[in-house]
Amino acid sequence: MIKNIISDIGNVLYEFNVKGFINKNIDEIDKKQFIENTFENKNWHLMDKGDLAFEDARKLFIKTNPKYEKIINDLFDNGLTLCLNKNKNNISLLKKYKDKGYDIYYLSNMPSETFEILRKETNFFYDTCIGGVVSAHIKMIKPNKDIYEYFLQKFDLKAEECLFIDDNINNVNSAAEMGINAVQLNKIDDMKIILKDILKK
Repeated sequence: MIKNIISDIGNVLYEFNVKGFINKNIDEIDKKQFIENTFENKNWHLMDKGDLAFEDARKLFIKTNPKYEKIINDLFDNGLTLCLNKNKNNISLLKKYKDKGYDIYYLSNMPSETFEILRKETNFFYDTCIGGVVSAHIKMIKPNKDIYEYFLQKFDLKAEECLFIDDNINNVNSAAEMGINAVQLNKIDDMKIILKDILKK
């Protein structure tokens, strides 16, 4: 029986719209290279994990994309939240499931600086959630299994009583291998349907 809902943050709780950010700020001829140098770069992964300091990552990304120094500074000055569509979210939906008796948690790959901004902008993480884990806080990262083991132990949860929702199939598969009920969310708007189908509520 599922008692706990564990939500990723980017593209599950909030829409993480990299494409929109790129289309708005980067010249067409530079888009592919910019993405490779930033969002898809190994240093972004290291920043999410907390192995690369936020400000050091800023300097590296500016160095590899000097033409877009102002854009990168704007992005980092706002804790990377310029890529988030905060108006498109599942906060109210998860609050409803809390009211139905489920315990709500979060588990996200994210720099501490990004989470601190989000944490201050909504009471969701305090009032709705029992708690959660952000990768940079503990220097572990999805889809590595150690972060799921840490999460379950931290909150004393049974894997089979948890439903984990993430947009990344690798993260979903890794959680499933740990015995967690895990499902991929392809579109943020589909979460209502997924929860209703799985939980029958």
